[in-house]
Amino acid sequence: MAQTLEIMIENYCNKYSIQEDGKEELIQLLNQSLIEISRGILATHQTTTEKQIKKEINNELKRFKSKKAEEYAIEHGLSIYDFDIQDISKKDVETKVRDMTKNKKDNISFTGTKSVEKETTEVIKRKQKVICCGINKKGEACKAIGTIKPDGAKKMYCFRHADDFRSFECDSDSSDNEEKSDDEPIKEEEYS
Repeated sequence: MAQTLEIMIENYCNKYSIQEDGKEELIQLLNQSLIEISRGILATHQTTTEKQIKKEINNELKRFKSKKAEEYAIEHGLSIYDFDIQDISKKDVETKVRDMTKNKKDNISFTGTKSVEKETTEVIKRKQKVICCGINKKGEACKAIGTIKPDGAKKMYCFRHADDFRSFECDSDSSDNEEKSDDEPIKEEEYS
C-alpha cells in the first residue's frame, strides 16, 4: 500500500535514530525544496507560454501583400509560417525560393559525386519542362511552365490556369490525335 509522506519521514527518522529536532529540520528542508521546485516549474511554464502567445500573435499578424505573392508561395510549397516578416511580398517569396534552391545545390555538392544514373535522370527531367496549356486573357498561349496536372486533366498547367483546366480541354481534342501512334489509322467521317 502507498505510504504518506509523514509515515515515510517517520520511518526514516526511526531507521537512522534521528531525534525530534532533527526530524523537524528534515521536514523544513523538504518543504523548502518542494517550494523551490514549484517555483522553477512555474517560471519555465510561464516563459514557454509567453513565447507561444507571442509567436501566435506574430503569425496572426503575418499576411501576404498580394494574391500573386500568396499563389507564388503556394506553388513553391511555402506558407506564412516559413517567413519571419509580417508583410510578405512576391519578392520576399522569390528570395526564399532562391535561397532554398541554393541550399539544395550546396547540399548536393557536399554529398560528394552523384552516380551516372542520377545525373541522366536529372538531365531528362530538365529537358522535359512542359509549357502550360492554358490561354491568357489576350488569347495567346501561356508561356509559364506547367507544374500542376489537376485530377482529370490530360495536360499540365501553371498555377494560374490549373483551377480552370476544363475550359482549355475538351473530349475530342485534336492534339490527342497527335499522341496516337502512326500504326493506328485516324478514322474520318464521310460526308454525304
